[in-house]
Amino acid sequence: MSFFKTRKHYFQPVREDGKVETIPFLKAAADCTIPFLDILGPKAFYVVKTDINGNVTKLTKKYEMDPVNNSTLQGLVEGEVANNSALKGGSGTETLIWLKRALQFIRGMFVNLLNGVNDGENLIPCAAKSYESYLKPYHGWMVQKVFGLVTKAMPYRRDLLKAMGNGQDEETVINDMKEFLVLFGQNLDAVVEMYQSKNIDKEFKV
Repeated sequence: MSFFKTRKHYFQPVREDGKVETIPFLKAAADCTIPFLDILGPKAFYVVKTDINGNVTKLTKKYEMDPVNNSTLQGLVEGEVANNSALKGGSGTETLIWLKRALQFIRGMFVNLLNGVNDGENLIPCAAKSYESYLKPYHGWMVQKVFGLVTKAMPYRRDLLKAMGNGQDEETVINDMKEFLVLFGQNLDAVVEMYQSKNIDKEFKV
């Protein structure tokens, strides 16, 4: 089975009320992206991997402080907005924004690969375009330089698909990727919509 069929945790359907359950989202975020970054290159993508892992840990602790009100990501953010702590450094709202952006970056790479943004076997354009869209607007000059090196460390397309295939052919891996992106995308879109409705997505930069 391919990488996409061997995860312990997967993104779950968004609830009918449009809310995303906190713990299933965080478990899937860690289990579906950190191993993928290891495939891309554990050293080159260490900064992204560490960022995701750290933010998942912080948000899990936020959840544990109030499991009832923080049972959904929307509930967590709305609670902080209500008590005027959302825009403070280290808030769950800020932490989730950075996790969202990192996940959008990864999702963007998958989508760009499926859409043929790559230059033949060269996947650098897939990573570079996704970075330009989802992370670069919030990064200062120094961080942009670091990520410029990160995106250039992308493996060749055939090597990536082989590593993710676990013996499966490329067509199977691509089909599994498309299936995985459905719920991944639905979850991310729900979080994006929440931040856009509150007009606070652009508040945090580094």
